[in-house]
Amino acid sequence: MVDTQPRLWTIRGIQLDGEVRPRLKVDHLDIVAGRTAVLGASGAGKTSLLNLLVGFESPHHGRIENQLPTGTGRLPLFWIPPDGGLWPQATVDEHLQAVTPGGQQSSQDTLARFGLDHLQNTRPGQLSAGERSRLAVARGLAANADVLVADEPLVHVDPARLDRDWESLVNETRQSGTSLVFSTHSPEQALRHANRVVVLSGGQVIAEGHVATLYEHPPTREVAECLGPVNWFEPEDAIAWAVGDENMCLRPEHVVLEADSSGPARVVHSHAIGAIRETRLELVDRDHQRTILHLADSAPPTSDLRVKITRRVTPG
Repeated sequence: MVDTQPRLWTIRGIQLDGEVRPRLKVDHLDIVAGRTAVLGASGAGKTSLLNLLVGFESPHHGRIENQLPTGTGRLPLFWIPPDGGLWPQATVDEHLQAVTPGGQQSSQDTLARFGLDHLQNTRPGQLSAGERSRLAVARGLAANADVLVADEPLVHVDPARLDRDWESLVNETRQSGTSLVFSTHSPEQALRHANRVVVLSGGQVIAEGHVATLYEHPPTREVAECLGPVNWFEPEDAIAWAVGDENMCLRPEHVVLEADSSGPARVVHSHAIGAIRETRLELVDRDHQRTILHLADSAPPTSDLRVKITRRVTPG
């Protein structure tokens, strides 16, 4: 799939040095307009990459070219750092008034969307961690920049309202034409809210591209696991479990355990964890077991049932 979106940043051969090893080492990466997730575990290099994008740090080697929009009458860039970057002396309302081109009403509407309108005279030190996270995002949206860079936004928000606040963030950027670059350790947030994803591990880019493509066709097991629950088969295992003869990535929603008296495996046990079922299988011709993840949308398979692993057919 060819990208037609304009580039925002071009990175070539950059390195950020660390005490023991480089904190970040990227040979080639383009960040384009739209919504890009920077995904990885703690210490993967997410913050280091975002720091480079916004100019908070400079690479020790290589170059990064800023190609942000110009002449739009808007701020080219607004940054939400990992600690939110709030001003301790300013009230909630003053945080938005300082950056809001649209004035008082626009500020009040944004505060209301994030459940902060009743706290407008409160300072950050009197807010909970979740409220501070929401204020940082509300201020970032109020700035109405061409590009919003957010380092793990909404990370402290209670689960009960997390999806609602993410929807507000994404909808606001979509409606205003703001590109969003955000870091996260959550594959769910990347899959739900990004068009493209950059996957980091050990300070290096291990994959980048369209989210849907990498989810369905990850190049390695590590990339597959970064993007959510997966049944990964190396070629030898794929042959043994009769699912193919090469590396296979089967997501839980793709898997069906079909009863088959001549199937290669038997059920050891099975239990559901929410929408996903974990079923332990054992090969009948050798002492080898593995857990298969599949949807818990049918009756659980019974112990000792002979089965084969098949791919769910989706109506096309």
